[in-house]
Amino acid sequence: MDSKELQEEFTYYNYLDNEKWKLNLPSYEKISSEVVSDLPKVSVIIANYNNAPYLEKMLDSLVNQTIGLEKLQLLFIDDKSTDTSVEIVHQYLKKYESIEIYQLTKNTGGAHGPRNVGILNARGEFLVFLDADDWYDENALQYMSGTLEKSGDDMGFFGVVQSVNGKLSLKSKAYYFDGNKIGRAIQELPSAFYEWLGPQGIMVKRSLIEDNNLHFPCQKVADDVTFFYEAMRFSKNITQGKKLTTYLNRDDNNVGLSKTINRDFMVSWLRALAYINQTFPDDISKEKFLARRLEWLVYNFGLRRDVGYKFSLKRIRDFKISIDKYLGELKFDPTIYFRTGARKTVWKYLLIEDYRGVIRFNR
Repeated sequence: MDSKELQEEFTYYNYLDNEKWKLNLPSYEKISSEVVSDLPKVSVIIANYNNAPYLEKMLDSLVNQTIGLEKLQLLFIDDKSTDTSVEIVHQYLKKYESIEIYQLTKNTGGAHGPRNVGILNARGEFLVFLDADDWYDENALQYMSGTLEKSGDDMGFFGVVQSVNGKLSLKSKAYYFDGNKIGRAIQELPSAFYEWLGPQGIMVKRSLIEDNNLHFPCQKVADDVTFFYEAMRFSKNITQGKKLTTYLNRDDNNVGLSKTINRDFMVSWLRALAYINQTFPDDISKEKFLARRLEWLVYNFGLRRDVGYKFSLKRIRDFKISIDKYLGELKFDPTIYFRTGARKTVWKYLLIEDYRGVIRFNR
């Protein structure tokens, strides 16, 4: 794909640093608690679509934060749910202060739309993005904001716990494995740091977002990772806190996790990587980021048989053609950051376009 075609895609999907993303957002109806703070410490942006079964646990974790509701702005942005989500939140709104419901007039098709509405309406010094099926430790927002205040950095990363059917395990260990860190250059971060970059466990200064016109691109997947990696680039240095703050819901019955890993998924991710590759200079941070995301795509589309894009010679060939289309010839060897030999082997077959070799190796 030539540069002009890529720019057209970046424009269409609202990647670029302009005002188009604001103009394309739907209108909304807003309802607020009787008492809200004009100058909250932390704005919590919650994108929701049909997450009614999980909302009480999420909301209970917010209204019981040790920082105090008077220091919070809880923005619940509903993407025109068809379940009882809004009714559930409205009951909390009547009982507690600092809650704002933004009910979009049309569905945007992903979390990017609600999150961008949240950015435009946030008033807090610090911003967090909480998925509607996740929840916080009761001291999370006090700890995260207090740590960032002391450090003076624009962005902080903190401990994440993954919950799978009630069984807890640590997630994104690189965020906090090295303990408390202040002013850590992103160029010094280990490659494992780039494995996640979802909204969990991250806090950002609102000024960083506004000064750099940061927003979520208009696509269902890779929008959050793109947003947070851009924020890291503009922040340049980050704070890390060793305490566990955020619980990530990965229960089997969580229908919100059933998004299909299909061809659109693959192309959306490669588009996001192409944007990062073109936007930021060649350096060690970008190498590690691109490599870890490519490794993950190699796993999904070079090895897995249980995804929505059927494993076949056609898929392998399409995957390599799409990599070439969006990324061209990389200026570094991404396999130096790959974790397993299987993924390195598949990448070597892809480089020489031996698609049948990938099939044989997979078998």
